[in-house]
Amino acid sequence: MPDKISQTKLHGLFVVWKQYQRRPEVLASLLDCELKFIPHLFRSKYLRPLDYLFKLVVNIKDILTKKPKFIVAQCPPTFSALPALITKTPYVIDAHNPLFQVNMWQKLPFSQTILRNSLAIIVHNVEMFQLVRSMYPDVRLFTISDPIKMITSDRFQERLAKQILVIASFDPWDEPVELLIDTMKQLREYNFVITADVNKLDSETACSLQKLDNVNLTGFLATEEYHQVLCSSLAALVLTTSDATQPSGACEALSSNTQLVISQTSLTQKLFGEWAVLVDNSSESISQAIRSLSVQELDLAAYREQWNMSVKEEILRLSEFIG
Repeated sequence: MPDKISQTKLHGLFVVWKQYQRRPEVLASLLDCELKFIPHLFRSKYLRPLDYLFKLVVNIKDILTKKPKFIVAQCPPTFSALPALITKTPYVIDAHNPLFQVNMWQKLPFSQTILRNSLAIIVHNVEMFQLVRSMYPDVRLFTISDPIKMITSDRFQERLAKQILVIASFDPWDEPVELLIDTMKQLREYNFVITADVNKLDSETACSLQKLDNVNLTGFLATEEYHQVLCSSLAALVLTTSDATQPSGACEALSSNTQLVISQTSLTQKLFGEWAVLVDNSSESISQAIRSLSVQELDLAAYREQWNMSVKEEILRLSEFIG
């Protein structure tokens, strides 16, 4: 897949009010955007307004200095598009599912103004397209899945038969953390690596997780180190309770030829059902699936090519619309 769409020079700025996410890292170059991650200054949610104010000032300064032709703002938080609105810079919203599935984001100040004044909204899958179309029939919508870029590791030697990478963020709205803990208790013979921030959990849940001797809570890892863990694991485990979620972790498994155990929904069946192991959200189903796996290297090149062709076509449509 090309690094950028050569037919139209867009010269945009892709704004993400988080420390790191793989989707914008890959998508930004395809849209000819400079990528700007701004991590949180404070852990406490009570100080989040100060955090947002800092990011607002930083992004307004970026816009006035760089003078991008357009902005792509990852939402939520919806406020990440506010600098573009204030400076009257055309903007597109890259909408992650909670923006439309968690009512809070729709009710915050300026949210409706921000959404309705965007050039377009990007959603990640066809089920979200249908949902957002019913909510905002007058907004221009594009469906762009996570672009797939091959993940390898120079440090990778062989996959470890008892190592499972849990790809999660401990987001309370769609990740069944209690189920994950119950499953890991049943699978004492396996070592689970989790990079999500345990501080996002309530103290009781965090304590239960930290007591497990077969869990390695690494916290955030640098990209090279994370890729090494992904490429050396027997499988990636991705759980969700949301019917319309296209998990980024599943795309990382596809990118790295890694076996995938994932919650079964109508969407995950459609996107990954031909090669992944789909499970019910029960510890018995997940445990049985993991124990059925053996060390093997999948060849998912054909799936990646088909996936990226669809992404490329949609990016071309968006590029022509903006340009």
